Amino acid sequence: MALDTPRPAERAGADPARHRFTLFVGASTVALLAAGGLVTSTGSGLAVPDWPLSFGRLFPPMIGGVLYEHGHRMVAAFVGLLTLVLAAWYQWREPRPAIRRLALAALGAVIAQGILGGATVLLRLPVAISVAHACLAQAFFGLVVALSVLTAPRAGDDRARDAGGLAPPRWLGVAATGLVFGQVVLGAILRHSGAGLAIPDVPLAFGRVIPPMTSAAIALHFSHRVGALLVAAAVIALAVRVLSRNRNSPDLVKPVLLAVLLVAAQIVLGGITVVTRLAVWPATAHLVVGALLMAACLTFTLRAFRGAGVRRPVGARAGTARAVGPVEGGAAVGAARNAPALRARCADYLALTKPRVTSLVLATTAAGFYLGSPGRVDIGLLLVTLLGVGLAAAGTSALNQVVEREADARMRRTRERPLPAGRLVPRAALLFAIAISALGIAALYLRVNALTAGLVAATLASYIFIYTPLKRRTSLSTLIGAVPGALPPLAGWTAAAGTIGAGGLAVFAILFMWQLPHSLAIASMYREDYARGGFRLLPVIDPEGMSTERQIIVQSLALLPMSLSPAVLGLAGQAYFYGALLLGLGLVAVAAMVPLRRTTRSARRMVLATVVYLPLLLGLLVLDRTAP
Repeated sequence: MALDTPRPAERAGADPARHRFTLFVGASTVALLAAGGLVTSTGSGLAVPDWPLSFGRLFPPMIGGVLYEHGHRMVAAFVGLLTLVLAAWYQWREPRPAIRRLALAALGAVIAQGILGGATVLLRLPVAISVAHACLAQAFFGLVVALSVLTAPRAGDDRARDAGGLAPPRWLGVAATGLVFGQVVLGAILRHSGAGLAIPDVPLAFGRVIPPMTSAAIALHFSHRVGALLVAAAVIALAVRVLSRNRNSPDLVKPVLLAVLLVAAQIVLGGITVVTRLAVWPATAHLVVGALLMAACLTFTLRAFRGAGVRRPVGARAGTARAVGPVEGGAAVGAARNAPALRARCADYLALTKPRVTSLVLATTAAGFYLGSPGRVDIGLLLVTLLGVGLAAAGTSALNQVVEREADARMRRTRERPLPAGRLVPRAALLFAIAISALGIAALYLRVNALTAGLVAATLASYIFIYTPLKRRTSLSTLIGAVPGALPPLAGWTAAAGTIGAGGLAVFAILFMWQLPHSLAIASMYREDYARGGFRLLPVIDPEGMSTERQIIVQSLALLPMSLSPAVLGLAGQAYFYGALLLGLGLVAVAAMVPLRRTTRSARRMVLATVVYLPLLLGLLVLDRTAP
């Protein structure tokens, strides 16, 4: 069905009241979807066995499953009435024939939906009709979303165009929307065929990446999981393309960023639904978030085809190989420009995660996991732990850069980071950070254990909400910041052992004490830069350096007995004890040289010493481990 391009007079005559009413119908449809999800999740589909009345009455006693089933019918009747009013309003006031036909299609869909709902009850919940009923509900919601987008006062407005003039990835939007709707269909079949728990574990399937396809239910369930990965890939690809090509077009950026957030939530909810054995609220929320994800993708696609983000030169025709102005050079030039731009954008998102810091976090987590394993190391559990911790650590680094972007812009060593340099917008970075952090913590909660997920969540919260703001207020922030820095190896320990234990606390103490001289040495190297950033670290408020040097020596000395504690506790043997003693004495010797020279080179030498010390110490501990 072709959509008419609005003439200027028609755009000027857009009816805000009708648009708001369309949005209200859409919101009511979301409520209808939630009510239908509750009926299925609670098994109340036949709580009222007759139709269109309920036990021969308009308003039966709302008890038990009747509350869900009859409540669903009441919401459906309300939405049907709203759609009737909406269709009449469009027939009366809308000048574009295609939009009027779209409104009539919505009315036809809601009528057919009611008939299918009645047939579902009268025929005792046949799978085919129940699935058709669920899918038509989502299609009706899509029609209402399309009406709201195409009749918005700014639909097709030139103000929404991107300054770069590059066409948005329209067909990628179509693909993402189609994939989401395909997932909706698969999800409906899954719910109504009883295959929701055909694979009872997550994220693996019967402990494997690809399960044995011994039944149609398992194949269907696994197809739904594969579809979820395809949807996530499509949405992420769409977001990357839009942020690289149309970042200055909010009408395109907003639905895409919302889709990224929703797809992350949808995957987490899907896992929770399996883990909780199809609990009512996660299963219902999973259905509703899927509908909202489809709406976000559809909104982007319609806006892209309506011209948002595109600047066409006057006189240029569609299909012309060469144009004048921002799109000069045609598709070949656009592709040549976009390929390196996409690579640069991906590199910027990678830079947000601070790969070197994240790699160190993963190394200490792996060491903690190995040390906490009671017998043979569970490789599958280790990989899931590293995935969860890695995503959360990367998200924490990205969140830190969002919070400190103004300070980073004032410092030489950080001003070329993606946010202060203006290569990424804070909103996109924030959504990226939240999404990967949430995925990491959810993976730990669902696949590892709640204690490990709680420790990683505490790491993120204490780093972002306690340590980061305190850096501007007190030099004690270094001491406080050592806590979240020492939690990852403890999380590795708890992932393997299930409890904290004395060995886990020993590993935590080592990392806690190691960070203090390491952080002070770094702050000494970049004292002037930190001062420009407004941070009140000890080297900044101690310009002579005496207090800083004294603290580095004292903390290096304190680290020495901490490093010997695993041998004392029986976690490691004599080889570790003597090796840790030699490494500790060497670190103290390097620390003692810092006040003798008081140069940037001596501070850099101390940083290098701490960087070499930690992997050697952990390596000794791993090699000489005894059973915990």
